[in-house]
Amino acid sequence: MMLDSELKIIQQQKRFSQEQIKSLEAIFQSESKLQPRKKLQIAKDLGLQPRQVAIWFQNKRARWKSKQLQTDYNILRLSYDSLSSRFDILQTQNQSLTLQLKKLQQEMEKKATSSSNKSMGIVVSDADSIKPPVEQSIKLVS
Repeated sequence: MMLDSELKIIQQQKRFSQEQIKSLEAIFQSESKLQPRKKLQIAKDLGLQPRQVAIWFQNKRARWKSKQLQTDYNILRLSYDSLSSRFDILQTQNQSLTLQLKKLQQEMEKKATSSSNKSMGIVVSDADSIKPPVEQSIKLVS
């Protein structure tokens, strides 16, 4: 059950008028924290209690910070998504290039082996069997 003093406080709390809100918003744009003298002057100009002005600014800063965090999160999320996508593309390209490199290395090894075998007089057939050249084969005559 509410006490009479609590009920009076709740009844005294009123919403700000549109004009008061516009004025407070305009002031907030230029300065989000108020010095005590400035707070008293604003309260007097708008017909509010200094505590109402202080609480309005406190709440506005909290809402602004929350909104700013959400904006920052969205920016970071977009940046992350872009980087993640780019990473996936680069990873795929890297795998493709690595595969090409391995194939080229294998071809070079085959050519080097083939060239080395030719210089030694060894011929490699399609079946990859090594046979000595005809000129160098030794014929045994019995």
